[in-house]
Amino acid sequence: MRVLSIGEPLIEFTARADAPSTFDRRAGGDTLNTAVYLARLTAPGTVGYLSCLGDDPHSRWLRSQIEAEGVDTAFLAERAGGRPGLSFIATDPTGERSFAYWRDQSPFRDMFRDPADHAALDKADTLFLSAVALAVLHPEGREALLGSLQERRAQGASVVFDTNYRPALWPDAATARQVIGRAAGTASLLLPSFDDMAECFGCADPASAIAALRRMGQAEIILTTGGAAVLRCAAGGDVVHRHELPPAITALDTTGAGDSFNAGLLAARLAGLPPGRAIAVAARLAAVVVTHPGAIIPKAAMPDLDLTETHP
Repeated sequence: MRVLSIGEPLIEFTARADAPSTFDRRAGGDTLNTAVYLARLTAPGTVGYLSCLGDDPHSRWLRSQIEAEGVDTAFLAERAGGRPGLSFIATDPTGERSFAYWRDQSPFRDMFRDPADHAALDKADTLFLSAVALAVLHPEGREALLGSLQERRAQGASVVFDTNYRPALWPDAATARQVIGRAAGTASLLLPSFDDMAECFGCADPASAIAALRRMGQAEIILTTGGAAVLRCAAGGDVVHRHELPPAITALDTTGAGDSFNAGLLAARLAGLPPGRAIAVAARLAAVVVTHPGAIIPKAAMPDLDLTETHP
């Protein structure tokens, strides 16, 4: 297995634009969304998911959705009496989304307090997680996971960290800053957004966000800026490269935009594409995703992304 995604799977209910009291049920959750898109873009067996579900019908449905996408569920544990977290999503006329969560019952929250939960971390070359995953874990499990990630990084594994900041999941911004900073210091690749850095760390502009991230560690940084240019800073480097994107399109639903960007970027990097090409591929996928409702678009709607090294 090349990539192991770590996080909390959710059942996502998205309100229909033509019938706001009617909701479509889908699989969701930020690191699961990334795992699904990455599995679609890579060879079978490339992507696994490390998490935990319950033994109820809703958990079984969610597991079946993950397996149908070709994501390896060998490390998706089952806990008796557990129930999956729920996410209700509404979008405004510009496609911007708002969330309501019921996730206290999610068995993922209890993970990593048991040493057995850490064994899967040795099974992949790249470990992917987000600040959301860290936020919902109990503090003991979070601390243990951070320690294991640091060990795997020292052993040569890649650790990819998305700073995805959701204030409602943290007791306060100070705690979020401390945990995100520690995870960033362990990472080999950081995938922050400027919105995360502005809201959590008070960064006034992308340049100050890059500076703050560089103080956290030596990781490569790829900073998205809400549809404007993507900024990239090599691991331990001082030079900031600016990658322009095509003009923004009208979004129907921005849910999953960052998650699909992450997947496109990782798929391109796994294929050996240079940074500029990888960012272009990631942006292309995200631009298609935001024109569909929900975080995960139908397979038939996936764009034709050229991941060959010979493409100019």
